Amino acid sequence: MLISAATISSCSKDDDPDPVLPPIGGYSSSDSVAASNLIAKWSFENNLTESKSGLPGVGTAVNYSAGKKGQGWQGSSTVASYAVYTSPASVASALTSYSIAFWMNTDSMKLPEAVPTQGHGAQGLMTIVDAGGFWGGANLFIENRSDADGDTLRLKLLVRNTRSGVVWADQGPILRIPNVRNTWAHVTLTYDAGTGRFSGYVNGALGGKMEVPYGPVFGGTYIQYANDPGDINNVNGAAIQGPIQMPASTKIVLGSHQFTTTPALNTGGTLQPWATTYAGKMDEVRVYKSALSASDVSALFQLESAGR
Repeated sequence: MLISAATISSCSKDDDPDPVLPPIGGYSSSDSVAASNLIAKWSFENNLTESKSGLPGVGTAVNYSAGKKGQGWQGSSTVASYAVYTSPASVASALTSYSIAFWMNTDSMKLPEAVPTQGHGAQGLMTIVDAGGFWGGANLFIENRSDADGDTLRLKLLVRNTRSGVVWADQGPILRIPNVRNTWAHVTLTYDAGTGRFSGYVNGALGGKMEVPYGPVFGGTYIQYANDPGDINNVNGAAIQGPIQMPASTKIVLGSHQFTTTPALNTGGTLQPWATTYAGKMDEVRVYKSALSASDVSALFQLESAGR
């Protein structure tokens, strides 16, 4: 049940911004940033409701704790915790370009066990479900790491582009995020269909090393191509990937891969020893149908950091 704004304390994330505060990046509140392109938002203020469309989530063992703003999602290292949403088909079809922004706070990942074990393996954060595939149309998760990675998390966004002419249909860049163990970090991942450019931001600034199919990329941004470019300089002359066309979808899952729910959300999905639901915290998850500019990413980070 939604709570009236009149009953929420002044520190709630849903309060109106103080009109006397100066704007940041031209915006007075985080909800004003690229507002016309914001298509989904989860604040986890002791409920699972997606606030743009009012979608109610069906939660499994979901808990809340202190978030970055007000309350936030609290995952578990012992019990599978996730939420499933029935969403309009227009959500997936709208994301020809996209941005996904969120706060995360997690311990370093635990390595997989020989059998599926909660909290061990690649941890699912969000999936736009593809019921007919093993992976979803979009899959955001913390990838498995080696002991040598230490406190560096490997955050992966795997997106499937079924548009005609795209040979490299499944692309999943990994953004390496160092020194974020048990601390809040703001992450924004963007893709611009017009330029083919994918960018990863951490705490409002372009990230560092990124793992892509043809080698490491430094600086947090690179071009995605429709076919094998040969190298980072596109020696093969491949066309850019262009607009994304995800498989049709009417479900979104938070805190899990589509195959680590019970029952699985995809046909024939089964638990995997290398995968698990998310064991950490997250807050203020936002999905946009556009690639946010660098200035808008910075403004969003600063406004949410200030509780606005």
